[in-house]
Amino acid sequence: MRQACEELNELSLDLKELCVRVEYDRDLLDDVFDIYKSEFPRLQQSLKGAVERGDMEQVQVAAHTLKGMLASLSFRAASAAAMRIERLARTDEAVGIPAELVRMEHSARASQADLEQFCAVAY
Repeated sequence: MRQACEELNELSLDLKELCVRVEYDRDLLDDVFDIYKSEFPRLQQSLKGAVERGDMEQVQVAAHTLKGMLASLSFRAASAAAMRIERLARTDEAVGIPAELVRMEHSARASQADLEQFCAVAY
C-alpha cells in the first residue's frame, strides 16, 4: 500500500495524508471507508433536511459532523465546504448554504470515486 500511496498523484483527496493517517493499513482504510459509505448518505440527508427547515442549529451540528468525517478521509475540498456550511449556519447566513451544499456533495462524490479507484488498483 505504501508504494501505491506514494506513486499516485493527489486527485480530489490527499492520498498521501490519508495513507499516513491509516498507517498504510489496508484493513483500517477499508473499515474507515466502509463507515463513510454507510453513514455519509444519512448525514447528508440530515443536513439537507435541516437546511430545508431553516434549522440553523441542526445545520451547524450536521455540517460539523460531516466536516470531521470528510476530513478523516482527507476529502479536503468536501471538508472545506462542510466547514463553510457550519460557519454560515453559526452566523445565521442561510443564503450561501445551498451553494456550499452542492460543492460539498460534488466534491465528496469525486473524492469517493477517486478513493474507490485507488483501493481497486492499490492491492
